Amino acid sequence: MKDQNTNNGSLMDPVVTYLLNFAYDHKIGYTLIHNYNSTWPSFASPDDNMILINMDWYKKNDIPLIIAHEIGHMLDDDACYLYDESTPAQMKSENRANVRAIDLLLGYCRENDIEFDSCIAFLQQFNIPLKYEIVVKNKMIA
Repeated sequence: MKDQNTNNGSLMDPVVTYLLNFAYDHKIGYTLIHNYNSTWPSFASPDDNMILINMDWYKKNDIPLIIAHEIGHMLDDDACYLYDESTPAQMKSENRANVRAIDLLLGYCRENDIEFDSCIAFLQQFNIPLKYEIVVKNKMIA
């Protein structure tokens, strides 16, 4: 069933629903983890076709970006649960997932007629790191 949350009956907000529906439509499994350590990171496991999302993440406003990021890993078939490794390949994988996340979040905004005065406002809205400013700027004018 689409956009189902079995723990508290409602999803955090419409962008989360949009992203989970995107995952469902693309046959990406997901589990929303509740009542867990707030610093436990979410992750993607392409081998299991599953993303696990910590809905108790200590920065609640990061959750849409986190979901979009993990979907990005799935679309690129990149596992992302090796947080202790900072190899160039790992860093490239994380960057690709962030760019995919930006695409998903921009898609949500476009589909819902949500406009931003600047790319900085978009970055701030979704807690996207400032280093992606030029990426967002180029995608917003495309």
